Amino acid sequence: LLRPLKTDKLPKVPRVFGASLFTTCSFYLLLGTTAASYFGADTKSSVNLNFANFSFGLDESTTPRTILLPLKFASSVVVMFPALDTLSIFPLIANTLGSSLMAASGNNFLRWIARHIPAYRRLLKKHDKQNTTADPKSPVRRVGWKQQEQQLSLDERKELTQDATRIAAIFWRLVAAFPPLIASIWATDLSFSLLLAGVSGLYVAFFAPSFLQLASCRMDQGKQPQTTVFTGWYSWTGWTYPTVAFATFSLGVVLLQIRDAWNTMHTTTM
Repeated sequence: LLRPLKTDKLPKVPRVFGASLFTTCSFYLLLGTTAASYFGADTKSSVNLNFANFSFGLDESTTPRTILLPLKFASSVVVMFPALDTLSIFPLIANTLGSSLMAASGNNFLRWIARHIPAYRRLLKKHDKQNTTADPKSPVRRVGWKQQEQQLSLDERKELTQDATRIAAIFWRLVAAFPPLIASIWATDLSFSLLLAGVSGLYVAFFAPSFLQLASCRMDQGKQPQTTVFTGWYSWTGWTYPTVAFATFSLGVVLLQIRDAWNTMHTTTM
């Protein structure tokens, strides 16, 4: 998010991020409190389901059809929105996670692809035939991968790297995409899936930044503290401990909700 920004724009980042978090939190609180106050004990775990056949407090027997149809359409949009939103965002998430997995796999994985995928073997065989046409007894056919790689031209190496990168990207994106699709066979409740996603959200939003802050402070012990454009009141190391405590408490609550949702889901399907 920050890399494309110019240096003179970086001082505005904390204020922009703070305003974004405040706005998002305010909308969540507003929507959550109004929905809970209106539906009361009938509020479902996924509140959009409360809008199924929702008439907005009007009597369907006396309300004109010209008014009911737009209201029915609006309630249907609310009911379908989480599913449509998940359907649209899932490819983006799988693509991002796949790219991160590919970056973490390193160059050795690309070299492994270049050696073992049949398409790359055909490229190497083609290169061997070109080099062994003049002398069939040439030892080039028995050299290792490193020697063969050195014999490739610059354009051939570039093409080989591009093909290996493309195959690796497809592989890791499939690795990121298929487990959730397979898990959806058993996790048929959307609210259960959202709870599972909440566990990852707690780690990304609370645990990981706190642990990184603690590790960074330990590395800087005994050194002169340096300030950057991102330094502020929130940079104090002491904030990490209440943050981790809050995240641990929230994780316990989410795990209990996951257990209850799992039991309810299986009780309903039986």
